[in-house]
Amino acid sequence: MRKLELHLGRKLVWLVCNLHTGELPLRHLIVGLDGPTLSDKQLSGPIVKLLDSATDFEINPNFTRISVGPPLIKLPDKVIQDLSTGQHYGYKIVCAVRDGVLPAGLALLEIGPVNHSRWLTTGNRLLRLWVSKHGLKGKNLKNLHCIMEFIIGVYYPCWFNVKVKHS
Repeated sequence: MRKLELHLGRKLVWLVCNLHTGELPLRHLIVGLDGPTLSDKQLSGPIVKLLDSATDFEINPNFTRISVGPPLIKLPDKVIQDLSTGQHYGYKIVCAVRDGVLPAGLALLEIGPVNHSRWLTTGNRLLRLWVSKHGLKGKNLKNLHCIMEFIIGVYYPCWFNVKVKHS
């Protein structure tokens, strides 16, 4: 950036979308704990391999509650009305995992397909996997728990803070 400023002979302003910036640590955490990418569009680990079928797993009524980090910001009605289906689902399921109680209707909602450029959907599918009878054990379960702590404690609180306080 500095070289470009020198070449143009003036200062530049670099504006970065905080929502997209927040996706990078999530991606790197998943890659670090679950395995490398196979290509630009495909992850390879045992956890992410379950994401396509996350909504097919039976709900585990005794899933482990995770309530690390700050609580989610209270969303004003205007913001709630402006949320996409995926954003609304994410807000509801994070609240459910933090409370330890999954509302019956939430488990029935559809989640968008896994897409390497849609980390909000990946977060939603990981959360849905967490509240399911997924069968992960040992190191894979510990890694999923670590990813969940990041999603619950950092990724979604930051995401919704940006959504509400975008200026």
